Amino acid sequence: MLIGQCHTRAGAVTTAFVKEPIRAALGMASLFALCSFLIAVFSLVAYRLAIVDIIRPLPDGPAVHPVTSLSVILLASSVVLTMQRVRWLVDGACTVVLLVALAHMTFPDRTSHWFQAIDPFPAGQEPVVSTSTALCLLMLAASLLLRRHGNATVSQILSVLAYGAPAMALVGFVLGVQEPHVSMSLTTVLMLIPLCVATALRTVYHGFLRALLGPTRVSALARRHLALVMMAPYLLGLGLVGIGPNAADVSIVILIVASSQTVGLVVALLALSFCNLERRSTILQRRTETRAARDGLTGAMNRASFTGHARREIGQHRSIKSNVSLLFVDVDHFKRINDTYGHETGDRVLKRIIRLARCCLRSGDTVARWGGEEFVVLLPATDLNGALLIAEKIRYRIEVEQYDALATGLQVTVSVGCAEISRGEGLDELVARADSALYEAKHQGRNQTVAA
Repeated sequence: MLIGQCHTRAGAVTTAFVKEPIRAALGMASLFALCSFLIAVFSLVAYRLAIVDIIRPLPDGPAVHPVTSLSVILLASSVVLTMQRVRWLVDGACTVVLLVALAHMTFPDRTSHWFQAIDPFPAGQEPVVSTSTALCLLMLAASLLLRRHGNATVSQILSVLAYGAPAMALVGFVLGVQEPHVSMSLTTVLMLIPLCVATALRTVYHGFLRALLGPTRVSALARRHLALVMMAPYLLGLGLVGIGPNAADVSIVILIVASSQTVGLVVALLALSFCNLERRSTILQRRTETRAARDGLTGAMNRASFTGHARREIGQHRSIKSNVSLLFVDVDHFKRINDTYGHETGDRVLKRIIRLARCCLRSGDTVARWGGEEFVVLLPATDLNGALLIAEKIRYRIEVEQYDALATGLQVTVSVGCAEISRGEGLDELVARADSALYEAKHQGRNQTVAA
């Protein structure tokens, strides 16, 4: 099932990588997890068939332990199962690996004899789980559990730190440093490196990985420099190979990997901080623009923003030869309401009217406060007859509304003027004709709708 799930995701990676780097990275997590899973399975098969070259690739080097292979299988499965939201399996698998790693680090003499029955090596050459391997598995299991509980940034940091263990083993192999605390079998290294990458990529929608792969300018700048600054310590360490076989020791190996990880984490966390700052700035800017385009009392579009919006709508519908109509709404005897019930009640009446008008409109219609107690409604793709129906619906809805919660005995009505745009007419002319129709409605006794 694990292989089938990963194969399905692999087909969409190429297309997704162009359109959405973050989605592509999430798909790559399954591929890296599959790679670790298969290598771990092959190593267990090698134990069963006594294929020493896979278990211990170098004659005098360390060998992969079955406990390591089983732990990698559980963690690699957890990466894919987490994506399918099988959470209880993830928690169980990660907890098992966490306890096994802790047990080995606490009681290394006892755990080193596990699976001795299938060990093909003679006495004295049995494989052991090194401290660095146990620490790597411990951090990967903790990373998966932390991500499960919503702490993506710490989960990613643990994945990067876990990557340091196989990276030190690989650098030590290149530099000829064989220290028991940092050495690993090459098979173990090949299992753990893609697993570390998969564990980190699984959280790509959150934390600093999202900041690094995002579309912002900060993300692009961080990506351009991250690879260079992380590779610099490794290139410097490789330069030691030319000096002599004894030029490097374990402290150099640790320094190379630690420097690379530290610089990489600093760049990533800085990218996260700046992306968060940029996102907050964008949100604040959008809120400011929204507030500037809205009437502070009613929340409806204000006159300035409505004018620009209406002209764009008229131009667009004129190009497709579609009708556009406009309603001009005025609250009847609004001054009397303010004088009788107070300005606070008058403000609440205006807000109520806007809310009632919106209930009568379609999704593409726009209501705006024109000034004082006057409102305009733009009706795209609507002829004069349709506008009259909507206007009458608004007028009636406002008339029958109960306003006792605002003031006892309060009654509110509106007068409405309707106009449909004519050929060659602009917004100013349309508003003027609707205003004239409104004036006629008020002259005829108010609380009615008149068409221009």
